[in-house]
Amino acid sequence: MSRRRENNLARQQRETAPCPIISVGNLTTGGTGKTPTVQWLVRQLQRFGWKVGVAARGYGGTHSERGNLVSDGQKTLLTAVEAGDEAVLHARNLPGAIVAIAQNRHLAVDLCVQHGAQVVVLDDGFQFWSLPRVFDLVLLDAKRPWGNGRLLPLGRLREERAALARASAILLTRADRPTMEELDYNRREIRLWTKVPIFEAFHAPLDVRDEKSGARLPLTSLKNQDVRAFAGLADNTQFYKLVRELTGRPVDTPLRERGDHHKWKKRDLYQWTSGRIGGTPLITTEKDAVKIDHSWVNEQLLSLRIALRLRDGEDDLMELISQSLRDYPSPRQENAFD
Repeated sequence: MSRRRENNLARQQRETAPCPIISVGNLTTGGTGKTPTVQWLVRQLQRFGWKVGVAARGYGGTHSERGNLVSDGQKTLLTAVEAGDEAVLHARNLPGAIVAIAQNRHLAVDLCVQHGAQVVVLDDGFQFWSLPRVFDLVLLDAKRPWGNGRLLPLGRLREERAALARASAILLTRADRPTMEELDYNRREIRLWTKVPIFEAFHAPLDVRDEKSGARLPLTSLKNQDVRAFAGLADNTQFYKLVRELTGRPVDTPLRERGDHHKWKKRDLYQWTSGRIGGTPLITTEKDAVKIDHSWVNEQLLSLRIALRLRDGEDDLMELISQSLRDYPSPRQENAFD
């Protein structure tokens, strides 16, 4: 173990936390699906009676440096400009959950606890050493778990693969993309670095949201529909592929792609929208939709909602997490995990 890792682990052991913390993180930059995983986990914990908080950095938000509450569990208090896209998406999709942001995640956790959280999910927390956690769920892309295999800045790895020794469980996301041979090979590679349980998950389309009215529409509403798709993700191509599958038609996309966490401006859309009321609908991701001002387009603005689905072992994963929480029984349901 490196001297830096030893020092960081020692520091974490000295720190205390105001409540049990479960980290959802990864080994690479972007593209592993942390947002739907955090939301899946929060809903699971809520089912058992926990008052859950989500502590996030608030990447790109103007309030990130000083920290702020994004949701009190009843309403969303900040915009995507102020809190970043992912935090606002958590607030919108997780009624009852406390959501807070801060570059210093200690502050974000404290804000959650101050507003009633009994357990906090730390969004993108695997490398945030100084906060002790009861469980570390590490996400790896099932097809390319190491990215290009090189550390930043030449690659996407944030840490060496040996860091997986800190994980409590591994979740292989987008497990529907690799072949069975690729998946088996990657599992064997991961086993060289950790012996913790490995689970598999994929992202499935849930429904469509009309961003102007707030209405939820079935996926079938896209069938045979002409749409114009845009996104600002680490990998936009998979989103476009999914939209084509749902519509069954060719899909217009921008001439110039935008990357992850792109801060959308009106001019980004003006170049390829018709500007006509009743024109071809626009469709994007939920993460991008929270950054779009509805007044920028006259067309219908849709977002495709995605949910995490575990292939199997959902109960086993929750049982592992429950074991880490047995010293912190929920006041409302002390025997929830028995």
